[in-house]
Amino acid sequence: MLAVTALTAATVAVSLRPDRSTVTLGSLRQLWSDALRDADQPGMRLTRLSAAEEMRLGADLAAAIRWPDQPEPAERVTRVAGKLLPHIRRRGIEYHFRVVAAPVPNAFALPGGQVQVTAGMLDFVRSDDELAEIVGHEIAHVDLRHAVERYQYQYRLGSLGGLVEMTHRVATMPFSVDQELDADAEGLRLAVAGGYNPAAASTVFARLQEEFPEPGGPQANTPAGEVAESVGGVIFSFFRTHPPSAERARRLRELSARRR
Repeated sequence: MLAVTALTAATVAVSLRPDRSTVTLGSLRQLWSDALRDADQPGMRLTRLSAAEEMRLGADLAAAIRWPDQPEPAERVTRVAGKLLPHIRRRGIEYHFRVVAAPVPNAFALPGGQVQVTAGMLDFVRSDDELAEIVGHEIAHVDLRHAVERYQYQYRLGSLGGLVEMTHRVATMPFSVDQELDADAEGLRLAVAGGYNPAAASTVFARLQEEFPEPGGPQANTPAGEVAESVGGVIFSFFRTHPPSAERARRLRELSARRR
């Protein structure tokens, strides 16, 4: 009922706009996302985890990933990320960076500052500037609470939260693209603040589009799903849940041009 009400409100809002002839599907999706985000906020506030709880949850999730580590490349990721971390917003989170021995280009964030980068992604990027964009994007998912919001209902309510969690996931599904774009913009901000070249953002995404065109098919919709796809050797797993790389490259070109 909540979803129907929100969609109806968004549709009515669009239809009442005097310039509705120029309204696109994207603008309708934005209104829909905004309505659902507003409706979901009371529950998100009630179930919000403390920084200590979030870091404990993230550590438990990271420990469940059985890939072998690659310590030396992790030092590079930690070094690059170190220039970004002074510019994060949530100071209570302690970040940990791990490189795992998977050949596909991938990176993902778990709650509590657990950032995982595959060896395949390190092979793919051509500079620390490009790596900063990738790592900055994942840091942003933590800093903007995207990562923990995937889990906090279930963590806080336990088995009793099953129905609430399911409803929450249904309500927040339309947010995924918006969250990815928000993380792109915030990751770029962090990279620029850390002294990295903003032009690298659009470059790395454009090259990913060229080398790994995004096929259709069912997509994973959780970090765990992305991990499973990587373990299975899906070469395009990094962007299975993300907006098209070409679109991201275009948006990042525009954003980076404003920051030069």
